[in-house]
Amino acid sequence: MEPKEGESTPSAEREEAARELVWRANSALAGRLLAIWDEHDPELSEIDNQRHRYARILWAMGDYFHVIGHDKLPEIGTHIRGLGIALDDLIEGITDRLFVTKGSKRDSRRIWGARFQAALGLECLFLSDSDLSRDAAASHATRHHKALASLLRSPNRSLKGSLLSWYDRYVEGHVPVPELVEAFQTKRRELKAGGGAGAGAHKTTAVHSNRNWSGRRVDRP
Repeated sequence: MEPKEGESTPSAEREEAARELVWRANSALAGRLLAIWDEHDPELSEIDNQRHRYARILWAMGDYFHVIGHDKLPEIGTHIRGLGIALDDLIEGITDRLFVTKGSKRDSRRIWGARFQAALGLECLFLSDSDLSRDAAASHATRHHKALASLLRSPNRSLKGSLLSWYDRYVEGHVPVPELVEAFQTKRRELKAGGGAGAGAHKTTAVHSNRNWSGRRVDRP
């Protein structure tokens, strides 16, 4: 039977219901993620608060795939939630074999990505003031951007010395993440090609940035 004028077909109604489901799921996910990002448990250390937030973000994403799920999406959601559980276990000192590694114990790409921003900020300081020495530039950065201390391998290390070391490693190509080295060298060439133009505008945001090279936030202490 053909639908009467003004009536919708069962197929159209299903499509509309599916769109409504996805829209509601997207809105719920966005709200949940924003709420999670503002959470802070005073009984947990800063690193454990970060772990717990990331774990809850993964749980939220897992639930999202279950809500909109069809075919393999619920299975993917379960897999994502599993990663969140393994991450949250670290708070209790339980290390899932997923996180057990052999060989190099270098700092993570997330940390090196944040150091990329710090090194780039230092480069902008150099370009914006040719009379500024390395030591003075590093002192300025560490004095005005104390959140950089969260990037230290050990709290006992000198932040100023570490910042200069990160910068030199990027310049010399000794950072253990090739993609970051390439990105730094490219950006550095662009800044120099512009004769330092714009470096002054970039220096504060680059040094103070709390986002790593892939755009993910790096929590501050």
